[in-house]
Amino acid sequence: MGRGDDSTRVTRRAYLRTVGTGAAITVGLGAAATGTAGAFEGSYAGRITTRGHLSAGLFSVDYTPRHDRTDYDTSGTIPGFTDDASPSELVVFVHRYDKDLTGALDSLRGFNDALRSAGYDEALIGYDWDADEGRWGQTVTIADWNADKLGTFVRDYQDERPDTDVRLVAHGGGAKTVAECLEFFMDRGYDTSVKSVDLLGGAVDNDSVATDGQYGQAIADHCDTCRNYYKTDDDFLGWTYAWKEWDKAVGDTGAEGEPPANYEEYDVTEDVSDHDSFPLPDDGCVSTVVDNWS
Repeated sequence: MGRGDDSTRVTRRAYLRTVGTGAAITVGLGAAATGTAGAFEGSYAGRITTRGHLSAGLFSVDYTPRHDRTDYDTSGTIPGFTDDASPSELVVFVHRYDKDLTGALDSLRGFNDALRSAGYDEALIGYDWDADEGRWGQTVTIADWNADKLGTFVRDYQDERPDTDVRLVAHGGGAKTVAECLEFFMDRGYDTSVKSVDLLGGAVDNDSVATDGQYGQAIADHCDTCRNYYKTDDDFLGWTYAWKEWDKAVGDTGAEGEPPANYEEYDVTEDVSDHDSFPLPDDGCVSTVVDNWS
């Protein structure tokens, strides 16, 4: 069974207490730790990573050997999870489509700089996934299949730090992973909830966040507040997403239909220069995100 199954869930901290400190290890079907770098003041701490867990074939997507639906790896320090820190909040940033490892790290660094410039000084980690694997449809599937992995990490983390509020921030195609993560909680009957979900130029259908949409009930039940930041002249969402999906993205138009009561949205067209800039300092909307967390 994967680590998402309550009957066999073993938290990472409990396992590390058993084996002590040493080389990278794998927990059953689950997580391996790589790197021991500590957090720097004003910087992000580490990453949850599933890069290399999924592979796109000619017409399909499958797990690579030794990986499954709920496992994940860590790199660097995950505050309160791989160390003894007790942050009041943990922000998890999920990057957009078309990012290789270098691009993902650049996005995370940019988001970190934007958060710190906006005066936010709580813990930040990244969630890094195979966003550059395969063609469009396969990449969407990979984003979807990462939801259970992200959800399992959130549940593992909350087991260890129940007093730490978790915030999920998704850029572009990362919104697919985060929205499906909330649906994972709902479909499995979990009572797991996060403090906030923030969609920055979210690449999911604009009607999917409505009360009667695919994610409406999961948003209502599994986060305190979901905020959507959209840009009406986003070329990537307005052209590429619309052509590939035959639909409009919530990050392009805002919600279509009546959203849940805990859903808010903000038109940041004048603040954001282009799709890639949503999470970046100066040309993005992170200062508005932080203001809304206050």
